[in-house]
Amino acid sequence: YKSAHLIDQTWSVRAAGLRQRHIDQSQSVNLWITNEYKMSELLNLYTLAWESGVKTIYYVRSKSLDPEDCESCSS
Repeated sequence: YKSAHLIDQTWSVRAAGLRQRHIDQSQSVNLWITNEYKMSELLNLYTLAWESGVKTIYYVRSKSLDPEDCESCSS
């Protein structure tokens, strides 16, 4: 499986837009981005969500692609 941060968020937003058409209320959509995203790219995701009919972006989760070394995990 891919980590949520590695999945193309444009695809996720479009899928949410397709689901939204069949939902009476709204859905909580989370965006999972890396620290390499530019503000313009994030704005494009919000715009795509609005154009696709997504009512709510709940959280934007950002994470570096390189995981930090965990001292307790390496022993």
